[in-house]
Amino acid sequence: MPSVYRSLVFSFIEKFALIGVTLVSYVLIARLLTPEEIGIYSVAAALIAIGQVVREFGVGNFLIQEKNLTKDHIRTAFGVSLLISGVLFLMVAAGAPLVGDFYKDQRMTMIVRIIALNFLVMPFCSISIALLRRDMQFGKLTSVNVVAAVIGTAATLGLAFAKFGPQSLAWGAIAANLVTGIGAWTVRTDNKLISPSLSEWRKVLTFGSQSAAAGIITSVAMGMNDLTVGRVLGFAPAAIISRANGLVGMFNQQVMDAIRSVALPAFARAHRQNQPMEPIYVTSVTAVTAIAWPFYGFVALHATGILRIMFGTQWDESAVFVPIFCLCGILSSTYNLALTLAVAIGRNDVASRTDLIMQPLRAIIIVIAVLMFKSLEAAAWATLVFNLIGAPYIFFVKNKLVHTDAVAMWYGLISSLKVAVTCMAIPILLQIFIYNSQVVGATNILLQALLVALVWLISIFWHGHPLCKDKTVLRLRKKVIAIMPQLDWLLPIDASVNVDD
Repeated sequence: MPSVYRSLVFSFIEKFALIGVTLVSYVLIARLLTPEEIGIYSVAAALIAIGQVVREFGVGNFLIQEKNLTKDHIRTAFGVSLLISGVLFLMVAAGAPLVGDFYKDQRMTMIVRIIALNFLVMPFCSISIALLRRDMQFGKLTSVNVVAAVIGTAATLGLAFAKFGPQSLAWGAIAANLVTGIGAWTVRTDNKLISPSLSEWRKVLTFGSQSAAAGIITSVAMGMNDLTVGRVLGFAPAAIISRANGLVGMFNQQVMDAIRSVALPAFARAHRQNQPMEPIYVTSVTAVTAIAWPFYGFVALHATGILRIMFGTQWDESAVFVPIFCLCGILSSTYNLALTLAVAIGRNDVASRTDLIMQPLRAIIIVIAVLMFKSLEAAAWATLVFNLIGAPYIFFVKNKLVHTDAVAMWYGLISSLKVAVTCMAIPILLQIFIYNSQVVGATNILLQALLVALVWLISIFWHGHPLCKDKTVLRLRKKVIAIMPQLDWLLPIDASVNVDD
């Protein structure tokens, strides 16, 4: 079976490639579609996301964590997924006119029906993807997902250029899912056609009902910005705050998804082998925060410039919300692997129950804030309030499952904080004394990003962050020194570390 290291490398390659494709798509779509058209799609997608959670029904995670997986389990997972997907498609297609009436825009009716077609496509994707993840075949998944993203983006851009408006985003997503389904099935070692069954429905239903219930609530809460703002303030404001949240959420959607997609099967494998879980968890959180915190700091500092590079000046209004969402990301990066750990050790019930408590709270806070203040600022600050409440609670839940080594966690987070402060010192000083708080252009942002990346690598070794012993970082160090030998003394390593490993 492929190693965790190899799987994580492939997962990062995939996510960074997807970030590149996504950036190109964002830049062009923002110039081909109006904020209102993007807002219409965002609201419709948020509505459909609730149904997507029901459709998935946790079958992917079930297949990954099941200790004694059989063909009957796989066939039942496929059968359950097909059955739920068919019912959901019929329900959403029939109810689409009600959505158009509620938002007083009949364009929503067609968009919802188009997006609903994904219900019929996804069962053929999810089973193969879950089996590839269980076997940690992330190299194959990388190829499939990157090709699908490129084709989906090309379809979206082509249709947008042909004046299909918000429908171009919906059809592009369907194209990407079709390619994903065909590709994932093709690259599997055992790519025989799977016939659906319901023989193990009790086991799948027990696990899936917990995941589905929590997932529905989570989807509602995560989409509450778009749903509430779109209804109370309009589609254009919904697009403005969605764009700010999306810029920051790119880290969570791409980089954190890369980590979680490997962490779940890796945690599960360690649990099956009776390894101590807390050291693995602390190491994971320490690595995540060392990467996340400098990223969020840089994006918050250059919010307007980055938005202009990606989307143009018409999205400048989104910039004021970016630092708030960056604070949310800084907080969430400390705990967003906790529920992944719970699922991996077979406590999906705890993970689901936690979501069922936390996510309604998120929805309530955001809805009340928007209805009371009727402003985008209220929605953004409400999200931060939720994270301030959520962080200690999830740490409390995780500690009940796997006792937290508070000392190790504290030293890990302090080490990540040192790295983040060191990385951000230079761009902050430049912004204060050189640019005088003006919006920095694309060239300067790129140069500063490269400088921050170099300082990040130096600070990892200089501060003795645990990542300095990671194979990937050591190999990066070796490549940097090959290009700039004079940096050798700035990248000190522990004598016990084998640089050539």
